[in-house]
Amino acid sequence: MRVSELFLILAGTALWIYVLTGRKLGRTGNGVAALIGAGAVAGCLLAGDYRWQLLPACVATGGLVLWSLLKKPKGSPSRSWRRIAGKGMLLLIMAAGVAVSAALSVLLPVVRLPEPDGVYAVGTQTARISGTDRPEPFTKDPQDTRELMVQIWYPADNTEGRSLAEVVPVAGQSDMAAPFTRAFAQTFRLPSFALDYWKDFRGNSFENADLLASGTPYPVILLSHGMGTSRMLHVSQAEHLASHGYVVVTIDHTYNTTATVFPDGKMTGLVSEPNGEEDFFMAAPRIGKIWSGDVSEVIDWLEAINAGQERSAFQGKLDLDRIGMMGHSFGGATAYHAVLTEERIKAGINMDGTQFDKFDAKTVMKKPFLFLESADFKASADKLRQGEIQSEVGRRIVSNELALMEAAANYHGKALYVERSEHYNFTDLQFYSPLVKLTGLTGELDGARGAEIVNAYVLDFFDTYLKGSRPKLLNGPSPAYPEVKFDLLLEP
Repeated sequence: MRVSELFLILAGTALWIYVLTGRKLGRTGNGVAALIGAGAVAGCLLAGDYRWQLLPACVATGGLVLWSLLKKPKGSPSRSWRRIAGKGMLLLIMAAGVAVSAALSVLLPVVRLPEPDGVYAVGTQTARISGTDRPEPFTKDPQDTRELMVQIWYPADNTEGRSLAEVVPVAGQSDMAAPFTRAFAQTFRLPSFALDYWKDFRGNSFENADLLASGTPYPVILLSHGMGTSRMLHVSQAEHLASHGYVVVTIDHTYNTTATVFPDGKMTGLVSEPNGEEDFFMAAPRIGKIWSGDVSEVIDWLEAINAGQERSAFQGKLDLDRIGMMGHSFGGATAYHAVLTEERIKAGINMDGTQFDKFDAKTVMKKPFLFLESADFKASADKLRQGEIQSEVGRRIVSNELALMEAAANYHGKALYVERSEHYNFTDLQFYSPLVKLTGLTGELDGARGAEIVNAYVLDFFDTYLKGSRPKLLNGPSPAYPEVKFDLLLEP
């Protein structure tokens, strides 16, 4: 809860107590009380901190201000029980308004993502990749070519005086924040205004900060979101890696996000989400190849700016012999396919993603690869082994996944799972609201703890296979992270 919000709630509460009990402060006391309440409402509005969650408190506090101004400082209370009951009911309604806003401010907070623990400050900037000859498969225009939005996170210098970047990715188009958040509200079947306050979310990176000079180029990590989400859900992961000396490129896969905003104000939405499991199996390989093509296109673009073919502060600063790839959900499956097929990527991580690659003993993963799974997948694997999965599609999903993990395990592969986690414990959604846990999108694992675990294992993996460090966590269970289990591939 921000300072102005806290002041509004406290002022409304104090004013309610004064109206309920104050009898002896006279007109001066009434005026002071009214001034405090009015100041709290005005402060919230003038500071730009207003959001719809505060509306009940603003209305209630405004009503209490009027009550204070009109309240008679002396005289006997009315003996009419109707008048007493009416005043009591009105005061209860006003108290409820303050209480509702207080609850909403806690349950639907303005998020400040946890600070990364690396030694470097973090900068970020966005870029549009266009002008290629790849046709756009998700539109009907045969002349349309595919274009992407990416966001780069990197060790930064000269951050003093720079503002923290917004979490909502609107490519510098502040007037596009509302359309962007309303697209998410529609996805969640919420009123259009319900997520407007997301525009105030902040991470810990400085917008367009200078790249920190380094004697050696920085290794690069590519990051893909899940189907129908956004790079917005992986800001804290990108910031964490950048704070430890990586350049991280998060990719929005156009027409497969809830919303993607381009610098000219163009916004695309989701047009390709498969409906149902069978449709997923039919569509996933085709879409997966498109996403892998996006990954290769981004690498081509990085090579161009590193070589000076495009003007960029990153010229000569990227070590493109040390590229890693990670992703969540469908982005995790894409990471597997991209690492398998793109020789320029050296290692990768799939965070709880269902593979669209079918197991083929002739084309197994022979690069370092980490499967980081939720407890739900572990439960599904156990049910498969015990013959408890009835759906043919379900059996195919889990058995194919396990086969890929088993094959990769022979070539520096790891398959781990996190107890009490669910699918979105591998994203920033776990920070957005305590209510997310009630939906089942995240597990019983605390959001901050979940992010700490994922960040620790992701960093250890890439430090091991891109920087050549000795692994700290990958060789077996750690007492620091007892939630992480290494027995995913073992018989129960």
